[in-house]
Amino acid sequence: MTTQQDMTARQAAMWLILFQLGSAFLLLPRVLAGTAKQDAWLSVLLAIGAFFLLMPLYIAIAKQVKETSICDHILELFGRIGGKVLLCGFILGYPYLLYIVVLRDLSDFLTTSFIPETPAEPILVLMMVAVIYIVRSGPAVIGRTAEILFFLVMLLFVFGYASLIPSSEVTNLMPVLEHGWKPVLLAASMMLIFPYSETMLFLFLVPYIRQTHKWKTAVIKSVLVSGSMFLLMTLLTITVLSDGVVSNVMYPSYFVVRTISIGDFYERFEVLVAVLWYTTIFYRLSLFLHVSVQGLAVVLGLQDPRPLLIPLSLIALVMSCILWDNTAEQTAALQVWPFYSMFFGIALPILIWVVGIFKRSKNSIRKEN
Repeated sequence: MTTQQDMTARQAAMWLILFQLGSAFLLLPRVLAGTAKQDAWLSVLLAIGAFFLLMPLYIAIAKQVKETSICDHILELFGRIGGKVLLCGFILGYPYLLYIVVLRDLSDFLTTSFIPETPAEPILVLMMVAVIYIVRSGPAVIGRTAEILFFLVMLLFVFGYASLIPSSEVTNLMPVLEHGWKPVLLAASMMLIFPYSETMLFLFLVPYIRQTHKWKTAVIKSVLVSGSMFLLMTLLTITVLSDGVVSNVMYPSYFVVRTISIGDFYERFEVLVAVLWYTTIFYRLSLFLHVSVQGLAVVLGLQDPRPLLIPLSLIALVMSCILWDNTAEQTAALQVWPFYSMFFGIALPILIWVVGIFKRSKNSIRKEN
């Protein structure tokens, strides 16, 4: 039986698709082309395949969690004190830090590419008000709004990027594997970490979907859809701009649609892309804030996590303004981030899974005795 707080697998999949697009929609083509050059599209395919090898780990943890929350599961595995220390470090070091980083990404994009003469702070505040409101309303409400806006995002994506096909040059993809498999594999590993290992955060939504097989279905569908969009976007940006341009432009997926001009009236599609990205960032911020307040509420022993929404968001607003001074520092951070994120997205889930197996076997031995 479902309740008003439950999400359907369809709604969860749509939320996760929008979440995965988020920052990666603007940054990923540059990251991939900078490493794999014209073979970046191969890295997308390999990253999707690698994620499905990682998928059984997340499914196993979801089965361990069952109808409890991942926070309670961590406390059960590591004890009240050890679990709270681990959970606090995870929340502050991963989802909350990502919440701050994405706010800064939004600020940088607005002030450098879209509306450079408008101060970013008022727009960030408006975004945060919307995010706080919807997170306060609960995951079920977020799932319903994702179900509505998902089709708008898909329409804008198809409408914008399909218009690039006439100006594509397939020769920009040649020669294939000019630099061998090493850069392709390296770029694929970077994409596996960002954004796909962030799927670990979706374990916090297991209780809202209830049945584990539905959670699994939602994750698989989301990766297939978002992966297809990343593949199409990477192919089109490289075939239109070439890998050299893509790797040197800050936001290639936004820059490429500015080249569309048919008959001097079919143009200015960068506004559509900006709206698309702004929408996906909303759902990305929503998940980060939801996970952050849920986790910190458990750490602080609060029954209701909602009082944490405004303080955490205000702190994040201030922190986002001092996160880095320029785009050079942001580029340096992007190079280090995959190694940092690997611990939270892959190593920590492995630890939770292994300890969960050990605890379960230990409990079964006690019952037999």
